Amino acid sequence: MTNRPRIAPLTAVATFVALGAMLLSGCSASAQAHWTSSPGASGAANGTAAAGAGDITIAPASSAADVAPGSPVTVNATGTATVTSVTLTHGSTKVAGTLAADGHSWKSTGKLAFDTTYTVTVNATNARNATTTTTFHTAKATKKINSNLEANLMNSLKSGATYGVGQVLIVHFAKSLTKAQQTKAVAALTVKSTPAVEGKWHWVNSQQVDYRGEKYWATGSTITVAANLYGVELSSGVYGNSNSHATIHIGDKHVAIADNTKHVMKVYVNDKLTRTVKVSMGMGGTTRAQDGSLVNYWTRNGPHIVIQKSLAVTMSSASYGITDKNSPYFYAPETVKDAVRISYSGEFVHLRTWTVGDIGKRNSSHGCINVGIADSMYMYNLLRPGDIVDVINSKATVSFANTQADWEISWSKW
Repeated sequence: MTNRPRIAPLTAVATFVALGAMLLSGCSASAQAHWTSSPGASGAANGTAAAGAGDITIAPASSAADVAPGSPVTVNATGTATVTSVTLTHGSTKVAGTLAADGHSWKSTGKLAFDTTYTVTVNATNARNATTTTTFHTAKATKKINSNLEANLMNSLKSGATYGVGQVLIVHFAKSLTKAQQTKAVAALTVKSTPAVEGKWHWVNSQQVDYRGEKYWATGSTITVAANLYGVELSSGVYGNSNSHATIHIGDKHVAIADNTKHVMKVYVNDKLTRTVKVSMGMGGTTRAQDGSLVNYWTRNGPHIVIQKSLAVTMSSASYGITDKNSPYFYAPETVKDAVRISYSGEFVHLRTWTVGDIGKRNSSHGCINVGIADSMYMYNLLRPGDIVDVINSKATVSFANTQADWEISWSKW
């Protein structure tokens, strides 16, 4: 037999990733304010500026306080002035930055710490001040929220990896965000794809936001997602505390359509039917676990996104709360092979040898899609995370309480 192991409620992962860049303002002084050196402060020996000399502007403003650490430090040269060097320091610690080839601008690239005073020293030529020094102080966070970039709630999104056409991008936060905080968080997330695709972020709950397009990704796509949330002020005193980035690739289109009434699963590779697999799916019906929770035995209707796969998985009825040995639904731990997980609640595509007579004829599993020896290794080798197993003609439907239900939501409601 097979089971439907229950997954305990998932808590937010403490380390996650931030996307995109967000321009922030400090609480008591604008992080965008430019400080312009006054003539004669330093530079020319006689304290006067050469005719036509330009100015150096620095952001944050001189003596600015409560500067969001996610805001970059910038230096710009106006007029005929050019920047020759910039140092951004806290004590003996230097923060990296990049000087433009034309010497007209500089931007910090290193991370700023919270509640820290920084000194900016700029050397320039043909400027009213050849050397300009300013200081500013970053904000003190009352709360920091970590986030993580995920492929699903069981695996992080791996940069450089190849995923299926149904892969969604997930940012998961360690703590719940208010609606206002969610708006600011999404502004710090970016997705770029080749070929370009219009996509949208959708809040699954107060801790998880998912990204997808109207249709599955095109085979051969390259997708770069960035969650630049470190130092982003989400609300007064509350800041993002992590950055994460990943570039992934999309492989061949693998879609398997499992028919609950016909007991077959048709497998399509790049939209071409390549194999028809006989299956036995969920027997249907419901029961109550020992804790009173409702357990159903349908293979849920709708598109399932492949989560992960294992050559062997041990299953038992105790995993979803059936521990009474007198229950007709009880079964002791059993190991199944060629197991491809398609839900958090325990739906798998896997080999089933002990009731081979049911495959292709009737549904007798506890919710998994059972296949025979001839097909199990084929399915295991073919399917990868992000591929789609779409169940039709069943009486229960996928939901976010059960799995990644992103493709069950219409585009108009996404």
